[in-house]
Amino acid sequence: MELQRDYAAIAGLNAEVIAVSVDDLSRAGYAVEAVGLTFPVLSDQSAEAIKAYGIYRPSADLPKPSTFVIDQQGNIRWQYIGGSKSDRPANSRIIEQLQRLG
Repeated sequence: MELQRDYAAIAGLNAEVIAVSVDDLSRAGYAVEAVGLTFPVLSDQSAEAIKAYGIYRPSADLPKPSTFVIDQQGNIRWQYIGGSKSDRPANSRIIEQLQRLG
């Protein structure tokens, strides 16, 4: 996962990466180990969070690939909603948004 590569830079901006998966914890845990992720991966099998953020695709029973920058008060300050499975923002764009929160 690309975010792992820049995780130290993101953490250095007083930010945290949290991945949310619709997979059960055993499948998500396998992915964490296989890819070597060091940030939290949460399981949302019921898709409650995914639906609340408006990124659920009922036709695929999956979320749209999405990235949210949320401030310490819980407000979404920036979001990127991908159009396809591989459509994700470059880490540099995420880091830029975090720097703006300064």
